[in-house]
Amino acid sequence: MCDVTPRAEVALPADLSAARRARGFLRGSLCRVHQEAALEPALLLLSELVVNAVRHGAPPVRAAVECRVEVLRLEAGDGSPARPRLRRSPVEAESGRGVELVDVLSRRWGVRADVTGKTVWCDVAA
Repeated sequence: MCDVTPRAEVALPADLSAARRARGFLRGSLCRVHQEAALEPALLLLSELVVNAVRHGAPPVRAAVECRVEVLRLEAGDGSPARPRLRRSPVEAESGRGVELVDVLSRRWGVRADVTGKTVWCDVAA
């Protein structure tokens, strides 16, 4: 797939406008191959990761994308060390499905601690 597009990262505001900015960043950062193969699920997944970073994390909030051979790696980081938890929300719940969506729609996902807090990542099939 893509082995020439460099990793891209952007600082985001610690408010809900971050999701819109992250989507614009993603559209502008993807190679042509990933634009065609993975754009729609990637936009949804990065939005969920960023909204969770804003709502449940702490500044600074950031997003990153890396084109890999068979997957698109999406990341959202924030200043809190608190790790997200996968919960199954009741059908009638109006929120609380962000991590569940990431779990279902991504190839795999995880969390790593870093110097500013944590980074939650997921891989989208390309």
